Formats: sequence, C-alpha cells, structure tokens
Amino acid sequence: MKNLLITFSILTFIVLTLISCKKDRIEPAEEPLKDYASVNDYMDTKKQEEQDFEITGPNSDTITGNQGTRIYGSKNCLQDINGDTINYPFFIHLVELYTPKDMIYWQMPTVASGNILETDGEIRIKATKGGQDLTLSCPYSFEIPNSAPNSNMTIFTGTDNGTYVNWTNSGSPFTLTSYSNLGFTYGYQGSLSSFGWINADIQIGSGSGNTLSFTSQTDILTNVGIFIYIPSSQTVMQVYNETSGLIPNGTSVKIIMLAIDGSGQLFSYTENRTVNSSATLNISLMQTTDAALTAHLDGL
Repeated sequence: MKNLLITFSILTFIVLTLISCKKDRIEPAEEPLKDYASVNDYMDTKKQEEQDFEITGPNSDTITGNQGTRIYGSKNCLQDINGDTINYPFFIHLVELYTPKDMIYWQMPTVASGNILETDGEIRIKATKGGQDLTLSCPYSFEIPNSAPNSNMTIFTGTDNGTYVNWTNSGSPFTLTSYSNLGFTYGYQGSLSSFGWINADIQIGSGSGNTLSFTSQTDILTNVGIFIYIPSSQTVMQVYNETSGLIPNGTSVKIIMLAIDGSGQLFSYTENRTVNSSATLNISLMQTTDAALTAHLDGL
C-alpha cells in the first residue's frame, strides 16, 4: 500500500509538471500593432507651394503659374471686405494641381457628393490686399493648359468643409482654346465671379458601384493616408474611416497607402487591382524611403 501511494504521488507530480510546461509553450507574447503619427505634416512638406504674384499695375494684371495656369482680370472687379474698390498693389495667390501625386499630397480628391469625377486639373485662386481676402464684383478669367481638351468638361467649384473639399458643378462650361504661350499649350478657358477651388471635370460616377475596405493584423490604420487612383479618368479618391466611396464595377485602380512613425520613418503599401465586387483587404505596411515613395507617385 505504501508503495502504491509513493507511485501515485510521483505520477501526480509528473502530470502537473507537464501541464505547467504546456501552458508556458502555448501562451507566447503577442506583438503589438504598429501605430503611426499623423501623416499630414509629412504631406505638407511635399505638396505644391502656393504661388504669390504682386500686381503693381495694369501691365502685370495677367499672370502665368509655374505649370501654365493663366489668370487675368480687371482690378475694378476686386473689392475689399467693405465692398469698396481697391488700388494697386494687390496679390494673386495660385495653387496648381495637375498630377495625381500633387492631388494626393494636397489631399484633394476628385469626388463630388460621393460620385467620382474625371479631371483635367485643379487650381485655387485667391486675391489679397494688406493681408485681407478680396472678393469679386465681376468675373475673373483663367486658362488651364491642356493639349487635348475634352468638350464635355465643365467648371466645378470646391468648398472646404474642414476635412476635404467637396466639388459642385457650377453649370458653367469651358470655352475650348487652342494656342501655345511660354511653352504651354492651352485648352480650357473659363471665368467665375468668386475665388476658391476650381476643377475641370466630368462626373462619371452614377451612385452605384463597389467599395474597398481596409483592415490589418499588423498596423493601426487610423493615421494612415489611404488613396485610390483611377488612371483611366485621372480620378483621386481618399479613403476615410477605412472604407472607400463607390467605385464603378470593372474599374482598374491603384491603391496607395502611406504612413510615418514617431521617428520619421516612412511606410507604404501599394496594389493594383480591378474592382469587380466589394472587398475587405487585409494589408501590412512596409518600410520605404521618401525617394521610393515619390518615384511611385510620379509613375501613377
């Protein structure tokens, strides 16, 4: 009997030891998800700078931007916050966004009320005097360079709601032009009676389509910049809350995701796909360089 008790005690000890070892093996420490800083500061260092032009008299009323945008109009159309006409000098401020890279860095998607737009470029025009914004009492004209303009393009205007700029069809068509100046070939001419964002667009979204959603087992996506580019229409979509807007069925897209960590290291994820149904993509960002990311965006 004594021997049986000793044997039972030994077996109990062995079993408990094996159970303890097994628990140690099946409970490895989980890797934390990688978190990122806001990507906005990085993108601000990469985006096209606003150009400032001092208008000192009638001979300098017409200006040409770095990428060919022409702006011209009479000083008599400008008024201050009191509605009074102004004297020279004053300033015209211009932003030109003609490539998907520049639209991405400015976080300026070409989407109107959830419908994607085909675009031939975005610009922003402002006028100031003494640091105060000026308004218009009559139309100011502008020309957008394009060697193969589309007669269906209309003028869309943009309103900044604090998160993004939503585009609205002004109903004003462009006049197609055909001439070259200072190395730029001009295609679109238009005029508006208010300053702000302007876009040469055709609405191609129809209120139907598929969405792409994004998740990750390795990264927290909250501060990641997520963009979808549609080459066939030069459309830039920005993804908010990890789910895209509607993408027409059968559309070929390029996905671009970029992030920066607390030490300034860049990360990215890119993918080309055709959207035939709604899908959730499980992604993992990889370390990259500024040069590599810039080259990728230049090649869109």
